[in-house]
Amino acid sequence: MVKKSGGNSWLQTGLVRVCRIHFVLIAVYGVYIIASDGTRLITPQTVLQRWGVLAFLLSGVSIVWYLARAKVQNINYYRTLLYIIITMDISLAAFNIYSQRGMASRAVVLFALPIVVSTLLLSRTAIFFTASLCTAAYGLAAVKYFTDYFNEGYKAELYIEVGLYCAFFFILAAVLSILISSNKNEKELGL
Repeated sequence: MVKKSGGNSWLQTGLVRVCRIHFVLIAVYGVYIIASDGTRLITPQTVLQRWGVLAFLLSGVSIVWYLARAKVQNINYYRTLLYIIITMDISLAAFNIYSQRGMASRAVVLFALPIVVSTLLLSRTAIFFTASLCTAAYGLAAVKYFTDYFNEGYKAELYIEVGLYCAFFFILAAVLSILISSNKNEKELGL
């Protein structure tokens, strides 16, 4: 258990909790891979790729979880660890977009996780920065898939889908930034 003694304890506690939630995500993703493989919905090569991504994610989250439990007075230490988690989440989502048919993928919902996690930083800039990173990663993954397999859709459909979901990322970021602003105001007023 993390003691709440220092000025950074809220960020440290939140980061450790985010890591625990990611361990659940990793378990669910593992079950997803097993179910997809067991029902032969994906090729053996895709199974291997997904296990590789899962191993990368498990290793990264485990390292961040271990480092987050250290008592460090510098708040940038915990911010950096949180950005590592956010980057891994964005990478997971982008990988799933590309490996699940680009713009046809339903894995777009995975981009909500890093945006929500970024609220732990209590910074509107961090939330919108994360939404921008999600936009870049989603756009790149969808366009890359479309370029590699150009007969699986229409260019207009690609840009409409990418535009819609990227707009959603910023709408989610705006709502979350309102929530953290409201929370800060309530604390300042003593409510």
